[in-house]
Amino acid sequence: MYDRKASRRVRTYCLTLKRFGMASRLRPKNKQPKGARTNMGLRDKLKKREEKREQAASGGINAGLPEGVTRYVRLGQELKDGKDFVILRDPNLWFFYHVHEDGDFATRQTFVKKHTCLNSPRKAPETEKEADELFTKYEKPNPKVCISDKVKAKRVLYFMVPVYDVELGTWRVLDLKEFHVNNLLDDIEKTEKAARKFDKSYTMIGDVVTISKADKTYTVVGSDMDEDEAEKVKEAASKIDQSEIDYEELANFRDDDDIIEILREADGNRIDKSKLPAEAQDEEADDSSEPIGEEMDISDEDLPF
Repeated sequence: MYDRKASRRVRTYCLTLKRFGMASRLRPKNKQPKGARTNMGLRDKLKKREEKREQAASGGINAGLPEGVTRYVRLGQELKDGKDFVILRDPNLWFFYHVHEDGDFATRQTFVKKHTCLNSPRKAPETEKEADELFTKYEKPNPKVCISDKVKAKRVLYFMVPVYDVELGTWRVLDLKEFHVNNLLDDIEKTEKAARKFDKSYTMIGDVVTISKADKTYTVVGSDMDEDEAEKVKEAASKIDQSEIDYEELANFRDDDDIIEILREADGNRIDKSKLPAEAQDEEADDSSEPIGEEMDISDEDLPF
């Protein structure tokens, strides 16, 4: 039977909730309000842009670091006596990119100034499958993408190893050539193989390690840090948000004009300068006082002042 009084009470209750902005209480929890957006992509993008502006205002990617310190570990200086780090990412997922550089180390002569190859990834791979795909895609020079590839400038493979700097309590990167990375991987493999005789799940990734300069390369071994202290360090390192590591910015991709200027200054015996675009000739300035074209008859009334 229809209960008029009960219906009136429900209607009054609904109108009251709506009046005071509480109508959402009546909506089923598993449904979105009418007209609500389920895709937060735009809001996320705007938030990221705001974060980047704030970061730039506070010192850019090096914000929060002591004066004179950058996100790049100074390999020769900081590693000469060994330094403790936590490697944050599996080697199969390390960011890699290519660099154009050419010179004579013995004579300190530079033939081609170091710059990033535009035919390189902009991000670190998230899976081993993606890593394989990126490596295949960018392994060979691509003259259509990078002018330095077009002029056949020497191309070198680099990796950025993300680490937690124990001393500074924040993330940094080791920017290493392929040769040095191979040596680190050999050290990691040897250490893990020995340790897994006692602990089958042991990995150096996420553990406290000491990275040192040795001869003309670098080595990594387990740290002799106190066990309790090491646990605290590993916990702190595990809280690092790796999405904050902007590899594209760290790799410093230049625009075509900057790269062309670098190549014009390079040793002509090391690259094919005939492939560079012709330099624009500055037109001689016309300093004559003769009028150009027809004279215009402008009255005082035509002027805005």
